[in-house]
Amino acid sequence: MTSVVQRFRSEFGDAYSLGLCRVAVAAMLFWQSLEAGHALLTEGYFGTAFHLPFIAEAFVPSPRVYALLLATRLAAATLAAVGVHPRPALAVASLLGLHALLCDRLQYRDDAYALLLLALVVSFGPCDRAWLITGAVPIQDRLAPTWAARLARLQLSILYLASGGSKLLNADWRDGVVLADRMARAAHDGRTHAIPQSVVDAITRLSISSGLSKLAIATELFLAFGLWIRRTRVVALWWGIWFHVVVEVTTHMPLLTGVALATYVLFTTPDTLARKLYFDPSRPKAVVYSRVVTLLDWLARFEVRPWTPDGKRGHTIVVTRRDGSRATGIRAFAMVCRCVPLLFPLWAPVALIASFTKGGETNPRS
Repeated sequence: MTSVVQRFRSEFGDAYSLGLCRVAVAAMLFWQSLEAGHALLTEGYFGTAFHLPFIAEAFVPSPRVYALLLATRLAAATLAAVGVHPRPALAVASLLGLHALLCDRLQYRDDAYALLLLALVVSFGPCDRAWLITGAVPIQDRLAPTWAARLARLQLSILYLASGGSKLLNADWRDGVVLADRMARAAHDGRTHAIPQSVVDAITRLSISSGLSKLAIATELFLAFGLWIRRTRVVALWWGIWFHVVVEVTTHMPLLTGVALATYVLFTTPDTLARKLYFDPSRPKAVVYSRVVTLLDWLARFEVRPWTPDGKRGHTIVVTRRDGSRATGIRAFAMVCRCVPLLFPLWAPVALIASFTKGGETNPRS
């Protein structure tokens, strides 16, 4: 046990992904603070109305102090997002947000608490070594302890395990009653306008909602463990993204979706510039592809370079993998989808199609 704890504390890695996670979390904190400010202006201060604080009433701020604390949250979240003293700024924004939750349990939400806790955990890690407005940090200066990232990943797994386990033990959830009721309520509130009415009507039937409920429970339990296993991680990440997309479209839980996707970044392998993408500068579409990859490669997986055209067909772009093998065509596109966050939802179908193609592999050049 001692050796496990020691390894946990002493493990080092590239903090690049932790910086990206910090930016995402800070942006969500900023948005959350904006919503609180809008509520203050439109609905008034909750402290002057009926409220149930977790803490002593003496620690519930006055309206002016609350407005000042809210402005501080906004400023701290902004500094954390752009990378100006990001660690203390993120800690301040998260602690002030936690204090606001403690002031009124009527406003408590699991997703809001999960976001604030994730922000606090990330602030303890070296999230200030990448994604800074002052410029890029050399890779040797990004190597730092990874225990904070592991704690953040563990938090998400506990969230999945608690959610999936509680649903599994609830007969109404297993039988689809809760899911059908939630869809009916969401449709009544107008939150399912992006879904065809026929789909909404189908989900509210117990015969269908029962199967979907069991699938949701199995998904959450699978994600709780599958994200940690190297062989299942990429599948778990892909399935989890689509799971949260469906949850967002059907029940509209943006904070929960944001927390999950921000933490998914920490499950990726920290191997910046371990792959290369060569493009033919004489072909306009190749230049466009290279610029799109450069713009969307938030995890810095690819080193994008032009190369001298060799006269062979199918070499608009060539991707060199970590093992040195090269791919062109749809196989190269599948590798790009696997590594680029915004394209990752396309990875599984593209990779499946690529597996049935005969071409696309080239021998490494000396």
